[in-house]
Amino acid sequence: LSQAEDGIRDAGVRQGFRLGSDRFCRDVATRLLHGGRISLTVGAVAIVISLIIGVIVGLLAGFYGGVLDNVLMRFAEVVSAFPFMPLAITLSSLMPVGTPQNTRLLMIMVILGVISWPGVARLVRGQILAEREKDFVLAARALGLKERTVIIKHILPSVFNLIIVNMTLGYASSLLTEAGLSYLGFGVRPPSPSWGNMLNGVVNSIVIERYWWQWLLPAGSVLIAALSVNLIGDALRDAMDPRSTRN
Repeated sequence: LSQAEDGIRDAGVRQGFRLGSDRFCRDVATRLLHGGRISLTVGAVAIVISLIIGVIVGLLAGFYGGVLDNVLMRFAEVVSAFPFMPLAITLSSLMPVGTPQNTRLLMIMVILGVISWPGVARLVRGQILAEREKDFVLAARALGLKERTVIIKHILPSVFNLIIVNMTLGYASSLLTEAGLSYLGFGVRPPSPSWGNMLNGVVNSIVIERYWWQWLLPAGSVLIAALSVNLIGDALRDAMDPRSTRN
């Protein structure tokens, strides 16, 4: 790094950037806020797509069983075999240079959501297999209610707690995946900020040693966000578990 660049960074800190500036004299605090909005949005949309697909497949497989169950579960295993990172990197590399940022983000959210639904489907299917044999479901079917009504109004609410807990835990995983993809340069690309691409300075030993705020702050943001969501998921799981012991 040249002395001119050192002076720019030092001047950026002195001019009121409380969390420091990057090598282009941009406020790190502002970029953390905008980058967090992008990273959190990508993770949220991806987990919603995953939940929608996984819940529908799990409900159909668990309720009807038989051939449909076997076909859907084998298809879920095929989807699980696709690795997200290599697939996203390949598609990102094939995109034209001038591809809009929104298109790139949409690709990441869709691919992450479409590939990560098999785990949700298996959880929902296992719960449905237990719920469909209970008395209230058998009574609803004996009364002649339509199967769609039985699934939506009687079975789905019984697995809603499981869906909420899985959503929080899966959200943290999606957040970390997006950060890793952006760090590798195949996700959100500069000048648009994200917590992942703000970590690019880690590859420079001088930045690591002398300008720690440029990589420690975004890394800490990712860590705190993922840890917070995981803790919330664990707390929800304990609170919603009917078999948990309460003092």
